[in-house]
Amino acid sequence: MDLSVLIPTHRRPEAINRCLRCLENQRTGGRFEVIIGLDGDEADTPLPAIPSGLDSNAQVERFGRVGLLKVRQGLLGRAQGEVVLWLNDDSYADPGLLESHLAGHRRPGGARVIAGRAMWKPLTEPSLFDRLVQGSDLVFFSQGDRRRVVDYRNCFGLNMSFPRELAMGAGGIAEVSEFYGYEDIELAWRLSRAGAECVYEPGAVVTHDHRYTPRDVHRREYLLGRAAHAFAHANPSFAKELFQSDLRDIDKIEQLRPLIEHSWRDGVRIERTFLALAQQSEAAVSDELLPVLAEHWVLLKRLLWRWGVLDASRGIESRWSLLSETSPDQVLGTSPIAV
Repeated sequence: MDLSVLIPTHRRPEAINRCLRCLENQRTGGRFEVIIGLDGDEADTPLPAIPSGLDSNAQVERFGRVGLLKVRQGLLGRAQGEVVLWLNDDSYADPGLLESHLAGHRRPGGARVIAGRAMWKPLTEPSLFDRLVQGSDLVFFSQGDRRRVVDYRNCFGLNMSFPRELAMGAGGIAEVSEFYGYEDIELAWRLSRAGAECVYEPGAVVTHDHRYTPRDVHRREYLLGRAAHAFAHANPSFAKELFQSDLRDIDKIEQLRPLIEHSWRDGVRIERTFLALAQQSEAAVSDELLPVLAEHWVLLKRLLWRWGVLDASRGIESRWSLLSETSPDQVLGTSPIAV
């Protein structure tokens, strides 16, 4: 088997069905398999509709509600291909996607982690918030129009491939307790340390069909904070490099408390203006002002991330809500730090 396409999915039947239809007529010059990992029960995540052109290539595995990282672990363990391609269920492949990934791995030279190109799905009536998400680094590190990825930070699980044996030899998917965040770039970090080169392949294109709301982005930052604490324990070297701090250190965790408390009032004010962007026309701001809007959100972004780190360090279950619906006292509490 030349290529294993691994796709986790949770509660998005229309997305996974369209994703599979886009894979039906791919040409690869080699054999490939598609393995779909269902994260949830039948009511939440029904069986996908396998297109007739994928009948002999596709298989479905149901893992129960275990979260994205556990599904990725299970899928990698079942893969048979020399190369593994990660896609999200809302990543719709251009016709040459699989061929471009395989060609990149077959070029002379050493092992590679290949990051494909992700294009946002155009929206009929985009809001100012949509424009901010799609036109800035608000959600993802910028990919840009370049031949080579800067490093592991640009390798995203919605469209990245790597040698399966190298990944298994490097330890596979990290064993962490959180449901979401950093598993893609953390694996790319380990693969690069094992000798792989991170490469950007602009010809390997997917359309990313995910319309974020401001609440989605806020919750995402909180969850990334939780994941950051988990990866600080699972892979301290990676976490220190990425976060420029040792999140295992009790004293450093304690320093988050006053930072959260002192920035809360400003965070609530920014949150209100940020939520309002979804109600404004995308034509309300010039291209030059988009970076200013993104910078305006940085304080709130840091506050939410720190909240996630603090909760994870104290063993508190995920409890995200809007800042304006919570209070610093509720967040900070007096619970001891867990190490």
